[in-house]
Amino acid sequence: MYPLVALGSFLLILLLTVPIAMSLGLAAFIPGWMGAPVNPSQVVRTIVTAIDSFPLLAVPLFMVAGDIMTRGGLAKRLFNFADALLGRFNGGLAIATVVACMLFGAISGSSPATVAAIGSMAIPLLVSNGYEKRFATVLVVCAGTLGVIVPPSIPMIIYGMSAGVSVSALFIAGIGPACVIGGLLSAYAFWYGTKNKHRITTQAGKISLIRATRESFWALLAPVVVLGGIYSGAFTPTEAAAIAVAYSAVVSLFIFREMNLPQLLDTIGRTSLTIAPILIIAGTGAALGRVFNLLRVPVMLGDLISSVVSEPVMLLLLINAMLLVVGMFMETLAAIIVLTPIFLPIVMPYGVDPIHFGLIMTTNLAIGFVTPPVGANIFVATGLTKLSMVDVCKGLPVPLAMLVIALAIITYVPALSLWLPGLGG
Repeated sequence: MYPLVALGSFLLILLLTVPIAMSLGLAAFIPGWMGAPVNPSQVVRTIVTAIDSFPLLAVPLFMVAGDIMTRGGLAKRLFNFADALLGRFNGGLAIATVVACMLFGAISGSSPATVAAIGSMAIPLLVSNGYEKRFATVLVVCAGTLGVIVPPSIPMIIYGMSAGVSVSALFIAGIGPACVIGGLLSAYAFWYGTKNKHRITTQAGKISLIRATRESFWALLAPVVVLGGIYSGAFTPTEAAAIAVAYSAVVSLFIFREMNLPQLLDTIGRTSLTIAPILIIAGTGAALGRVFNLLRVPVMLGDLISSVVSEPVMLLLLINAMLLVVGMFMETLAAIIVLTPIFLPIVMPYGVDPIHFGLIMTTNLAIGFVTPPVGANIFVATGLTKLSMVDVCKGLPVPLAMLVIALAIITYVPALSLWLPGLGG
């Protein structure tokens, strides 16, 4: 009864349009107030402990770094480099957009931030060169998911905390899946460019690759510094996030000179307004996950699923379906914090590696960024293009199918996620 009370109260409070951070916290307290063996003081301690976390500090730092890079000119130079590299191919500008999303994701860790940074530059350029506005918008919406698959990834940091696995290993594991998603979206862009080459003009030759590389050098060096330091063991993901902030600030202020000190302080201040709700969600979400564990929800759900399916293939298919639905309605970080303690104990007896499952969960919830009604990437893109959500959704089926195909590959080819972490022991 009490597990149903916790889950039902959470859903009911959400339906009353209470902010999700508060919904999670209230749902964590209600079972104890109704007589369940959950001491409210345990809930409070869990909230405080979850927020008082060194790995969690990486989340706001990467968000600040991403905003500085957007306003400081690094994102623009990453896009120019991708354009100079790929603009000569059919659909080259669209392919460059996908690659630019991968490059920016490698320093921001956020999907909506990737859509905002790359979309603000790429969509007008794509439209001016003959691409349909809806295609350009949908491509950026879907390619923005790479922001949380390419390391570093904010959802992977949260999953690592919730699952007790190495964040660095998760980052390394994300490289293969990111290449699969980027490759499939690039193939879609190439197909579109080939089909419509009679009306698409090329960007090839407008800027040489040598010049673009020279102008983008400091921007391209950012992911090398951040990821290279993590993978070499020189610093932790949290220390890498702090270095990303410092690096982006120095480059923006003194090398590119597209930002001054007041603008830097304003960027940090604006980002803090976004960070605060995320930290509250991290605390209250961890508390609700703790309550579910105390009420033996993972055990009961595991017994229920085991009575329905017995093969790992069907188990992962069922969990993928559930996560896709959750991603449509629930904020990504909250979903990871609440569902990881429930699903991970269920899949591990079937031989699913926690790192592999982290990539499965992250990819599922990344798709949630592009599916209504919550679809954060869609809202960001419609703000850039003034298209309606209905117009954007009409263009989603094919690229969304590419993401689902990528999810199937990531799910059923575990070596894709585990090969690189295995090399590092």
